[in-house]
Amino acid sequence: MAVTINEIAQLANVSRATVDKVIHHRPGVKKETRERVEFILKNMDYRPNLLGKALVHSKNPMKIGIILPPDYNAFIQVLLKGIHKAQAEYAPFGFEVVVKMLTSLEPVEFMGLLLQMEAENVNGLAMIPIDDPQVIKKINQMEQNGIHILTFNSPIEELHGFCYVGQDHKKAGTVAAGLMEKLLPQGGKIGVIISSHSLTCHTERLDGFCSRLFQSLNEIQIIGTEENQDKQEDAFRIALSYLNRYPDLMGFYLSGNGCRGVQQALSIANISHPVKMICHDLVPESAQMLQDGCLDFVIAQNAQEQGYQIVKQLFEYLMLAQKPADYFYEIPIQIITRELL
Repeated sequence: MAVTINEIAQLANVSRATVDKVIHHRPGVKKETRERVEFILKNMDYRPNLLGKALVHSKNPMKIGIILPPDYNAFIQVLLKGIHKAQAEYAPFGFEVVVKMLTSLEPVEFMGLLLQMEAENVNGLAMIPIDDPQVIKKINQMEQNGIHILTFNSPIEELHGFCYVGQDHKKAGTVAAGLMEKLLPQGGKIGVIISSHSLTCHTERLDGFCSRLFQSLNEIQIIGTEENQDKQEDAFRIALSYLNRYPDLMGFYLSGNGCRGVQQALSIANISHPVKMICHDLVPESAQMLQDGCLDFVIAQNAQEQGYQIVKQLFEYLMLAQKPADYFYEIPIQIITRELL
């Protein structure tokens, strides 16, 4: 038989209201009292009455917000599929999901969406945060004011949310460097295209990639690192510039999207030797390029599963009072080749 809130309150020698605050992660409970109630909840295997919660929230839904980078990035389009799947599953329980899209990675625009979410009285907020001091300060302020924060894809150490969903991006960059060494055992010049210096997923991948090559005996030389904001046209321009300046270029490493733009540059450049290419994120475009033999490896992070987990983790935390087993919900690193498609 399921244990009730009243029984938990009696065991903890507190009021029913105090137990309710602990279950829903609300402020106003002393640390030692909160820990005592949480201990009893765990040991009594307390499970909320979802049907009852659904009836309560059907009139006043529990609302979460999600802030995403521009959707011209194919990774974000796949991520949205996972978000929408979870959204449909949890909607019957009075769980509302509000998604807002950025048009750029400018701090001013990001701050504007944070203020919009705050004005809409969201209970929880998930985002790929940009690495900007004022944005970080505002997010932490929102968390202190009772909005439960989940970050994903781009970890920022200074943020104080309850969960991070994503990959170990530095390790992913290290994996990419190891693969490039296998593709170019004799070394050679390579060009690097980073999606954005404002997102730590890309800076950490680049850090892992460069650190591995620096420690290696393989004579791979990075001739340049430029930013494309995940835009194919910018990747084309950067790649063509690299190829014109270094006709002996042997490879490209992309921290995110842009592989089609690189391939277009290769198709018009006066290059007679094969050029190797590694990128991150398995999206329809990179999958097609793998099948066509234009791309050697994709380092994937299961964008659809990541999108699903964002909503699932917030639902379990807010509706079921279930804390994640670990702060870091790790998405495995996947190495995708043509043969795996």
